[in-house]
Amino acid sequence: MAPSQGPALADAIAAAEQAALGQAYRAFGDNANRTPCSVAALLKRIRKDGSLPRISPLVDAYNAVSVLYGVPVGGEEVDHYQVFRDF
Repeated sequence: MAPSQGPALADAIAAAEQAALGQAYRAFGDNANRTPCSVAALLKRIRKDGSLPRISPLVDAYNAVSVLYGVPVGGEEVDHYQVFRDF
């Protein structure tokens, strides 16, 4: 989204993108209302709390990109998985 776009246009774009993600969820049998995609959940938290949750620098960066572009983005911190500690 270009920085020059106003909030109303940005909200309209985000709503359209979330609707498309909801359709994708339904296509593979999930309920987007019961289990919203990560970006929808993040936007809901921002509207409620006024900021993104702080988790770790890596997760915070992924969350910021998700909100900025309106798409679910994520990654895994392999240090948190036992299987990788055994190697």
